[in-house]
Amino acid sequence: MKIPLKYPDGSDAGYVEYDGKISKVYNEEGELLFTFRGRFPPRGRDYSWIDKVLSKGLKDSRKRFILFVASRYLMNVKKMDEDEAVQVIRDFYYKDGSGKLYDAWVRSVLRGVKEKGFRPWSLKRIQDNDKEMYQEIQRVLQG
Repeated sequence: MKIPLKYPDGSDAGYVEYDGKISKVYNEEGELLFTFRGRFPPRGRDYSWIDKVLSKGLKDSRKRFILFVASRYLMNVKKMDEDEAVQVIRDFYYKDGSGKLYDAWVRSVLRGVKEKGFRPWSLKRIQDNDKEMYQEIQRVLQG
């Protein structure tokens, strides 16, 4: 598979040939620059869906979303400090529902995921492990 590369200004920067295991990176003149094990450029995860859910809220599955997604995203991806993350989670929780959210629980979750370096669950993992939460998230993302 041949993948074109672009500079930030949109001009051609060469191309990559990827065979499923190794990427060979070439410049604009077709000269081999280097090889890379895996896909080049490496793809980063797209977490934009998490920001959308945090800004819109969920009617159900809020605490599980906090535990498996939001806390991990805020602490280990966005690298927020604990107080800021607590406020984001509090705002999210009370957006679209009722109930009580205890700061002590939120802080405990935030400290635990930070200490262990947990990453947020992907949409695929949520779909496989928690169909109810997945349906709620899809409702928000499509609405």
